[in-house]
Amino acid sequence: MQRWIVVVALVVCLLGGATVAGVWWNHRQNKPDKRWVPLDFNPDLSEERRQESVAQMRENLLTDAILTGVVRDCDVQGAWELPSEEAAVAELRKRVFIDAGERMVKGMPVATLNIGFRGTVGQKDYLDRLAGRLMEDVLRMIAPQPAASAAGPSID
Repeated sequence: MQRWIVVVALVVCLLGGATVAGVWWNHRQNKPDKRWVPLDFNPDLSEERRQESVAQMRENLLTDAILTGVVRDCDVQGAWELPSEEAAVAELRKRVFIDAGERMVKGMPVATLNIGFRGTVGQKDYLDRLAGRLMEDVLRMIAPQPAASAAGPSID
């Protein structure tokens, strides 16, 4: 009889521990999280010029055309179970952040433009994917455009 009491007590302790671990894991997965991709600023820029760049980038990126492209490429409507593409664009607009920040590179602080999304810890992989997709648009904006030659296209 005493053996059964010990076995039952052990099972109850294990189930209680598993329940506590499950509750802790669920709580941890639902904590707020921010995921972003940093883009280094030119170190010679002043703080005012950095803030102007952030405002300009915010204005250029938060357009319906760019956010609709992100929604379509990353299937935001399906992933977040939203009723329409417009609702997905509105949700992205609420979650996106574009701000100036700083990161450490070899022990030295470097000013960065941080572009990313807010969500929960459980969504971190998806938020990384969204931030990476939005960064593709940023790199297209800031990349130098190839100059058209004055003589026109050449045929080799």
